[in-house]
Amino acid sequence: MVQWKSLGVELEISAAKIKEIDNNNRGQVAECKHDMVQFWLESDSSSSWRKLIDALISNDQSVLAEEIKNTYCQIPQGEYATISDLKGAYCNLRPAEGDFPPVPTFSFTNLALIKDTTETKKSAFFYETIQGSVDDVIETKVTVTYEDLFRSMTSKNRILLLEGRPGCGKTTLTRKISRDWGEGTILSFVKYLFLIPLRQFYATPITGLSSILQYFDMSDLEVNIKGNAGERVCFIFDGLDEYSQKYAKQGRSWFEKLLRGEVLTSSMIMVTSRPNASVELRESAHIRGEVLGFLKEQIDEYIDKSYSNNLSKASEVKEYLHNHHNIQHMCYVPLHLVMIMFIYDSCQDQRAPLPKTETDVYNLFTVMSLVRYYTKIGKDIVLSDLQSIPSPESAIFLSISKVAYNTTAASKTSLSLHDINSEFSVSDVANLGFIVVDRKIGFTGGEPILSFVHLTNQEFLAAYYISTLTSDEQLKAIREHIDQSHMRVVLKFFCGITKLQNLDHWTAIIDNALIDEHGKKMVILNELHYVFESQNGQRCSELFSKAGGELIIKNETLSLLDYCVIGYCLESARDTVKNITLQCQLTAEGLCIIAQKLTRFVESVKELDIYDDLCDEDKVLALMELFQKFPNVESLK
Repeated sequence: MVQWKSLGVELEISAAKIKEIDNNNRGQVAECKHDMVQFWLESDSSSSWRKLIDALISNDQSVLAEEIKNTYCQIPQGEYATISDLKGAYCNLRPAEGDFPPVPTFSFTNLALIKDTTETKKSAFFYETIQGSVDDVIETKVTVTYEDLFRSMTSKNRILLLEGRPGCGKTTLTRKISRDWGEGTILSFVKYLFLIPLRQFYATPITGLSSILQYFDMSDLEVNIKGNAGERVCFIFDGLDEYSQKYAKQGRSWFEKLLRGEVLTSSMIMVTSRPNASVELRESAHIRGEVLGFLKEQIDEYIDKSYSNNLSKASEVKEYLHNHHNIQHMCYVPLHLVMIMFIYDSCQDQRAPLPKTETDVYNLFTVMSLVRYYTKIGKDIVLSDLQSIPSPESAIFLSISKVAYNTTAASKTSLSLHDINSEFSVSDVANLGFIVVDRKIGFTGGEPILSFVHLTNQEFLAAYYISTLTSDEQLKAIREHIDQSHMRVVLKFFCGITKLQNLDHWTAIIDNALIDEHGKKMVILNELHYVFESQNGQRCSELFSKAGGELIIKNETLSLLDYCVIGYCLESARDTVKNITLQCQLTAEGLCIIAQKLTRFVESVKELDIYDDLCDEDKVLALMELFQKFPNVESLK
């Protein structure tokens, strides 16, 4: 435990003030540390992470100092008196160290970007990239490079907003842009580029240009930059969603004015954010883009670079993804690709089965995260599943899962101390590796803000918590959330965890199916995903029996995952499917996936209706291959 009084002395806080803090809190260490650092932040205009680190080292707390340095000081900071020094620091940028799963250290791979435009352009890109309301921030999608986005920036179009879902690679992209500028390959007209991770300003708000320059120890540039209204200066603010909204919305703050183009009116500004935090900024942004993640070619490129010394291993991973299109679909999100490659290597080393579903991926990754925790604390513990977690970690893990459920149900992506079981400390919860603490409690002012490492990880843990409840409580949760779109992934994971062994639970799900204009039950895509994740073929037959043997999918933009799910369900319920209607934009690759999943003829299908207004040669060939799987079709449209 840090001796807070001696730390206060290192931070140049007077003995009288330290005594006052101690008396006010009656010796309660946590409160004393909080108030002491809060006072330091408010009274010392030179407060910084670097100064805190130096104070900790002087106070014989080098381990904690190194932890804070790795967490908060990855971005170049301090003592960059010349442009060449700043560029040199950016040239050395690499993916952050200490990440789990570990990120390869090779050069950054380009991400797929789309640009907001008034043009209408339907392309394979639109249908093959990640789909869903969460990801479709900008509906009209045109592929661009980040160089194109910057080239379109002018003195009148100088504020760029890049949005994207968690894990899609926004931070990676900002680091790549900064490194490329340092190497002189882009933005040659920019004299100063400042990459500002906004999570590092959670405790101390950006109150002016001085706040930013002080972070880089380049305060002497303030007069010059202000005098030229920010001309030839580029600010990259990474993670608007991680910057405290109480600061962002604090009247007409300097930071808000900068983002609205009211100060430093000649500077270039780029902001990254999750969509839920950038609604207001969209009005003032001149250019909007969306980071989607990887395309198929970029997935292959990433795998090749990761296994550059083992090409046969690279081929094996690609073959695995080719045979599991649902896992391949996850890889469009860069974080998922890194996870899956790590899991693949671990399973091969341990000769364990490879994951078949997204639930399998997150279950294995969660177990491996816990094993990593035990390894770090010097315990040799083998975990076969999440039910075998020993005490006291089992109680902490259950508490984390409960928090995940409560916050997901409330549509929250961040949480505070009030959301955590009071019997566990923030360090107890954070040490397991599923929750990130945005501010170190006791070493920065205010209450720490916490978040799960990834939204999908939060949803998996929420599903796990539901699975630990009694059968009646599980049924209640299903009925409460079945109509809520933000809980669909949670319910999908719940089906994967429980394998839909309980018939009452499955009945509650399929009773929610849509009713068509003739009063008939319709099988909808969500239910197919639920049963696919469970890998319970019997539930497929029950689903189609309930719907009178009909599969009707209309007005959907299908992903590779959707085709995989449809193929699996048709294969599993072959004797109960009578009529198939696909009224949506289809792709040749998707139709081939369905045919690939059907290992035998589906003789029960009598009517097959396919509606598609864009039939090229490849699609016709794919349709012919699929038709051969239904030998007893009497009506074909």
